[in-house]
Amino acid sequence: PHLQRRVAIKRIPFSLDDGSSAQTISMRTALDEARTQCMLKSNNIVSVYDFLADDHYSYLIMEYVDGMSLAELLMRVEDGALSYDECAHVVDSVASALAYAHENRALHLDIKPANILIERSGTVKLTDFGMATLASAAGYGGARGGTVGYMPPEQITGDYVDERTDIFSLAVVVWEALTGTCPFAAQTAEKSLALIDHGPSKELSKVDPDLAGAVEGTLLRALEPNPTLRMST
Repeated sequence: PHLQRRVAIKRIPFSLDDGSSAQTISMRTALDEARTQCMLKSNNIVSVYDFLADDHYSYLIMEYVDGMSLAELLMRVEDGALSYDECAHVVDSVASALAYAHENRALHLDIKPANILIERSGTVKLTDFGMATLASAAGYGGARGGTVGYMPPEQITGDYVDERTDIFSLAVVVWEALTGTCPFAAQTAEKSLALIDHGPSKELSKVDPDLAGAVEGTLLRALEPNPTLRMST
């Protein structure tokens, strides 16, 4: 109010509202996550301005993005898919954000269309860095705070995660943006894992022959269930 600046405020509970047992998140953990986000100064990453907390919630005060999420855009466009140029712009922007974050030893762990924001000017920004860790610690998300349908096997099963985890999730988003369908969407993490092990039900080249070759090959490599077979950057 003092600066008359519009911001977005993300509120994260320190425990479940219904009083059920869950992992607790410490003030130090919440502050560390906020500091991580504050350090990520990139045109393609939503800025974090401040961090506050009380006995029950932590609050991230962030840059307000005047526009819509990729999830909202996909619901509005024909067949729920982007044009090649639109998809390339989104991929280039999000990949740049991730490359910068990974260089600074930060993982996202919850890449999905809802966390990709598109300003009215066309600038694409990735939001909610560290939110996966905060949400998981508060007892949400099912597995490491990620979202079913976009998490790779190692995140679902609670194994070691690294940069390749984010690469898998981005590849799922790209596949969805090109086809209008999330290939691993399911009601539970276990069912999603079974779909991942089987691979996308329909070849990308069958959806559109123009996507055969390098595009399909690159995405399939990024969607490998075994992280050692994925590209590392």
